Amino acid sequence: MHQTNSLFRSKQETLIEKLCQQEIIKEKVSIYQHKNKEFELEEIYIYDNVIVIKSLYFELSRCYHEIKLTKTKNCDGLYVIILLNNYGKEFIIANNEQQMKRIQVLLKRFCINKNFFGKYQLLQRNCLPISQAIKNNSEEHCTQVYDKKLLKDPKEFQIFHNSITIMQTLKTNLCSPKLYEDNYKYYILGEKMKLQSLENLLLNGFDFKEIPFVSIIYMILQNLQKYQKRNIYHGNINLQSVFINIENETLEIVILYPRYIENSNYTIENDLYNLGILIYQITFYTMTNIINKHVDLDLINRIHNQMADQNYKQNQYPFLFRVSQLDLIRQLVQPNITLNKAIKHQWFVTIQQNIKYQQIHQQLNPIYLPTIVEISDSLINSPHVNDDRIVNFNNYQFLQDQVDPEEHQNIKCQIINTIRMIPSKNKHDEASQYLMKCKTVQNQIVKRTYVPEITKQTTVK
Repeated sequence: MHQTNSLFRSKQETLIEKLCQQEIIKEKVSIYQHKNKEFELEEIYIYDNVIVIKSLYFELSRCYHEIKLTKTKNCDGLYVIILLNNYGKEFIIANNEQQMKRIQVLLKRFCINKNFFGKYQLLQRNCLPISQAIKNNSEEHCTQVYDKKLLKDPKEFQIFHNSITIMQTLKTNLCSPKLYEDNYKYYILGEKMKLQSLENLLLNGFDFKEIPFVSIIYMILQNLQKYQKRNIYHGNINLQSVFINIENETLEIVILYPRYIENSNYTIENDLYNLGILIYQITFYTMTNIINKHVDLDLINRIHNQMADQNYKQNQYPFLFRVSQLDLIRQLVQPNITLNKAIKHQWFVTIQQNIKYQQIHQQLNPIYLPTIVEISDSLINSPHVNDDRIVNFNNYQFLQDQVDPEEHQNIKCQIINTIRMIPSKNKHDEASQYLMKCKTVQNQIVKRTYVPEITKQTTVK
């Protein structure tokens, strides 16, 4: 004990200073003071992945934990909590068993757990790897895998632990990730989800329709708002870090692999720039298994001008829907837009207005139940869309934020997908055939005698 080093360091100007806003528990314990070589009563605060004493902290994801019961002649016993790694140890004495258990629960959640393959097997299912419990096959967790060789650099190692702290604090749909290791790798276990990256979806032929495409981009912006609120950034927005839960009934995204570095010049505006690149890569993907790495502003401007002609029709880019889509890309890749402005962009507003119109139209005409193909045609009021493609999302719902009446209302997109979002052309073909047949109400064919009118209002396409 006398020859060990402390794990605590100053939290000034660190990520912890920005994230540690509300402790999980606060306890008075006896903690070993390395300088004085004795135990002193201190108040400790445990946050997500962090223990704090006064202005000092250390990350729990950097250490292991042990709990020992030490009995003496004069007392029933002392619970000694040991936190340790290769650089030092901390010793904490709990006052009683109840206090020890309160702390122990959090240590099991945040500290490194050993023997990963003694408890789980790693499954590859054309998505983010799945950890399946050996004793209970129904227990599964989506899993991020990190090679320890790639984390030997101190900077990369700090980014790794920063990412864990960020995910724990912001709870990015992973429900308190749990950290395991073996001799060669780290494993971050989240909740049970089947996650596939936007890159895999794109390369495997997934058909991005406008409404889900808009929803994904809007949800990314909503996630970035959480980062901005804490005065931090993500640092790694791209097709490989944005995932879709392809088994969920509602459209759900998860953004992984944040790369936050203290004292960096990187800002949330850099995240917006990378989001612009992401939208560009999907918009101008041409089913060639080649994803553009650079943004061609000349191409954007040229097509933007061509689409101003009402007679212009393009079929080269299947995921290009309207002029406002190009305008958003152009603004994001140039330093002239903030996060608050981006989330109120005309592309989102137009889709929201179209869906409002469709909802009102259905209320006024309850007997008229359009097919999903017809819904798609009425929502996408642009002559630049290929009308022969089938939309495989329906029962959509846009939940609106509370904003000032004079401002554009933001939209939170939750799109229910009755046919699971699996990136397979055969699945989409089957879905299309199924949806084309869904035109009956109470076993009677409803005769369409009119075509729904497009919203008559002035909007920027």
